[in-house]
Amino acid sequence: MDGYNDVALHFNGKLSDLAKKMNDEMVGIRAVFSNPYDVFMQIIREPSTFGFEVASVACCATGVFEMGYLCDELNPFTCIDANKYVFWDSFHPTQKTSRIIVDYLMKHSLHEFL
Repeated sequence: MDGYNDVALHFNGKLSDLAKKMNDEMVGIRAVFSNPYDVFMQIIREPSTFGFEVASVACCATGVFEMGYLCDELNPFTCIDANKYVFWDSFHPTQKTSRIIVDYLMKHSLHEFL
């Protein structure tokens, strides 16, 4: 996982630099980079702090490598309460996780537009 995290951090650094460059070079625009990485990693590392019970597997199926159309409430391997899980499937966060991240970004990035 560390390799993937390194790629994400590198990408976010480049994207942040690009937003700054665009603001310097393009008169009349305001590009804002909102970085969800840190809060997302905090949720994964300390799930109970955010009201989650499970961060190691996903709600849908076994949580190892499933995603797609079969991940729904009708699948017998889907968890009963997705709000207890950080991940919906092996790739996507649950709605609760997404809401926490969006709330964080709104609180910490919205002022950039004002």
